[in-house]
Amino acid sequence: MTAGGPLITAALTAYDAEDTIAGALASALAQDWPSLEVLILDDASRDGTRKVIEAVITERGDQGPPIRLIALDKNGGVAQARNRLLAEAKGEVIAFFDDDDISAPDRLRRQYARLIAAERETGAGLVFCHAARCQILPDGGERLEGTMGEEGGPIPGGDAVVRRILLGTLSPGVRGSCATCSQMARTASYRALGGFDPTLRRAEDTDLCLRAALGGAVFAGLSAPLVTQRLTLGGDKTPREDHRAYQALLNKHRATLAKTGWLTFYARWQDIRLAHLEGRTGRVVLGLVGLGLSHPLKLARKIVWSLPAAGTRAAYHRQHRKDTS
Repeated sequence: MTAGGPLITAALTAYDAEDTIAGALASALAQDWPSLEVLILDDASRDGTRKVIEAVITERGDQGPPIRLIALDKNGGVAQARNRLLAEAKGEVIAFFDDDDISAPDRLRRQYARLIAAERETGAGLVFCHAARCQILPDGGERLEGTMGEEGGPIPGGDAVVRRILLGTLSPGVRGSCATCSQMARTASYRALGGFDPTLRRAEDTDLCLRAALGGAVFAGLSAPLVTQRLTLGGDKTPREDHRAYQALLNKHRATLAKTGWLTFYARWQDIRLAHLEGRTGRVVLGLVGLGLSHPLKLARKIVWSLPAAGTRAAYHRQHRKDTS
């Protein structure tokens, strides 16, 4: 630890991001934290991503914080990539960055202050800190996405966070999401949880936060949008792939979901959600009528919980249908 604080690792994964990686990497290198290392892993990109990264490193020379490139020859997915970064990180604290997002220069400084304050306030052994995000939607619109445990409210953990992640419940301090692109925690916390699950090609970040909450973690947040997140489309971001990813997550945590009493409901809700995103109105109507008859109170509650993010989902999938039509 230096006089200005501990070494923080800014960790980036990159895959087929030749058009955006330079900006994301520049935002990591521009952090005003005095003791910083930047790790970037290229997960066997098929385009010019690696060349862009190498050019940035060459141009910087010995200026600024140290930067290391880990270049893989075989794509292993984002969970494996982040686990490799966790293994290589020298920092006491680690913050993750995505390859198409931009972080404000004071992100690490403000998140670390919030992390330390939450540790002192709660006494928890596992503390995760997220910042709010400015989301750039596929149609060009913008949306502020808040996060859990923002200033001035409770710092949630345990069952409240488990229910938020699995069910989408809304309660004081337990709103918003926990995206890895705005996440910071002690490196030891990630390692204690075993890192990210490499069997999950998507939703690995949600799974990590769920396991953390089950393990007693608390989640502190910052209301300032310190990350600008561009929501991009791709072959792995279709409604059907989203559905498969969430089904895999629910199957992994089936026992936990069963304890909430919502297992049967969610098995049917996910099929209705997929039909809605794919524009199959008749299937949606039939599904909702069936759920209304069998689980009327649960259906009413779930609809209310789903409203805050409805605009983002609608814009995202409208653009997907437009691009694939």
